[in-house]
Amino acid sequence: MSSGHVGHCLTRLGCVNEQTSPNRAIPFLAAFNDIEDFLRDLLNAKKSDNFRWMVDLAARKHLLSDEHADDLKEFAELRNAISHGLYTEDMRPIAEPLPETVAEIERIRDLLRNPPTALGVLGHHDVHTFSPGDDIREALQIIRRTRISQFPIYEGGRFVALLTTNTIARWVAADLDDNDHLDARSVAEVLDWAEENDRAVFLAKDVLAQEAIDALTTPRKDGSLPRAVVLTEEGRKDQRPIRVIGGSDLAELLDAVDN
Repeated sequence: MSSGHVGHCLTRLGCVNEQTSPNRAIPFLAAFNDIEDFLRDLLNAKKSDNFRWMVDLAARKHLLSDEHADDLKEFAELRNAISHGLYTEDMRPIAEPLPETVAEIERIRDLLRNPPTALGVLGHHDVHTFSPGDDIREALQIIRRTRISQFPIYEGGRFVALLTTNTIARWVAADLDDNDHLDARSVAEVLDWAEENDRAVFLAKDVLAQEAIDALTTPRKDGSLPRAVVLTEEGRKDQRPIRVIGGSDLAELLDAVDN
């Protein structure tokens, strides 16, 4: 192999060691083809739909993180470099992926095939709900005893608001300023101190971890982020909450989709 060939190797590529076998291009191309076929089938894409388009659509559908989408687009360039590059006399590509590149594309392939669900990662926990007329002291007692910081509020069997510790803190600050006593007694009175981002997004119980991450980290047009994701049977506000996912759960969810 001439030194000129080495200069054309890309960041995620090495150059073939003619004493090393088998060439890492083989598992790389196999994983890439698996991903391409899987996405085409999953998205019901046409043969004319190119790989980058499918990757972008998969990201919009929360099947991939933006970071993994960017990786796959880069892998598409590597695939082209391998497929259309120079070959050795025994028909092995001059350029071959680095070991960590092969490991990464295989990891993304496996994650696409078997994506973790949010509930599968985080597990179940008790969800405490209140109605607007309930005594706020009941919520305060739960906050003192547990790490729970968000409570779905239901009225007539339907979700109407999210009570958060941020809302409670604003109420305490304002109410104490009046006469050094907490005068409010009902949940409804405390909810008067809720702000625009003291809200929840509802998703179905089988939602993927990536979609839950995206729901918590994608701002609305006004820039606000939700405080929580509430999982119900079908993601409806008139269904019993199964799990509340908050910002403190993000690290565990991110770890599940990154490993």
